[in-house]
Amino acid sequence: MRATLHAAQCATPATPANRRRVLVVAVVIVAMFLLSVAEGPVAGADGDGYRQKLLRLLNQTRASHGLGPLKINRSLSDDARAHTRKMIREDQIYDPYNLAAILSDYSWDDVGADVVGCAATIPRLHKAWMNHDAHRVILLNSNLRRVGIGAVRNDTKNHCGRGSIWATEIFYG
Repeated sequence: MRATLHAAQCATPATPANRRRVLVVAVVIVAMFLLSVAEGPVAGADGDGYRQKLLRLLNQTRASHGLGPLKINRSLSDDARAHTRKMIREDQIYDPYNLAAILSDYSWDDVGADVVGCAATIPRLHKAWMNHDAHRVILLNSNLRRVGIGAVRNDTKNHCGRGSIWATEIFYG
């Protein structure tokens, strides 16, 4: 982000009181600029909103099948997002090659699984997973407790279409 500052010419005399006011205004402007840069992108701009929507759909689906909800694992979500970004760079959908290594930091007993894909919208992506037998089995596995979700909107030209949502969900139980 580039900021352009302009020197203002004032018609008021340069009294000590006016200089203090100008200094206070300048400090406030600089502080506001620095805070906006430090905060970075707004929530949801890099997938946090998409992650919550996918989690909500996932847990609604599980509830409709008499299953308990999954809890989000933020650290695992970072791993899932990294895999999603890698898929986007390569314009390919594939499972993480190192799923066991990704899950090695977590206490999991029975299941370590993932689902990956892309679609025009979050509901379409979830529906595609539910319509795929292998993904459906994973999503409805009663032994699962936690999930990491990495979802990213891809605005570049890709095989899923410009503006598509790419996602990786990594589960353990």
